[in-house]
Amino acid sequence: MDSNNMNNFNGQNQGQPVYQQVSNPNPYGQSVQPEYGQAPVYGQPPMYGQPAPMVNPQDLEPVSIGTWLGIMFLSLIPCVNIVLLFVWAFADGKESRKNWAKAQLIFVAIMIVIEILVILLFGTAITALLYSIAGF
Repeated sequence: MDSNNMNNFNGQNQGQPVYQQVSNPNPYGQSVQPEYGQAPVYGQPPMYGQPAPMVNPQDLEPVSIGTWLGIMFLSLIPCVNIVLLFVWAFADGKESRKNWAKAQLIFVAIMIVIEILVILLFGTAITALLYSIAGF
């Protein structure tokens, strides 16, 4: 018997586990946990996050009040406002204006769906009411 087991039989280390130092638990010579920057054990390349996109510092500056007034005025013109919302939302420019235009487009889409539902629901009721009043 080895000395570690003899100590257990002699009453020493009783109730305490005997630990042995294992130099490399993997028989294939690779470490179990890959170190930072190394490929994992499975041979796949390491996964890194996407690099941060290059942002123009001028795009992060706030939009001035005069620019907002011009944007609001142009958004009052029918048909032009929809075209400009798409341009402002998806072209290069200031982030605050892009986010505002995207939010406006989402709002317009929601309002169109609500208007269609209202026309379908109340349109048939109003049509039936008019036919009943006219006596058709």
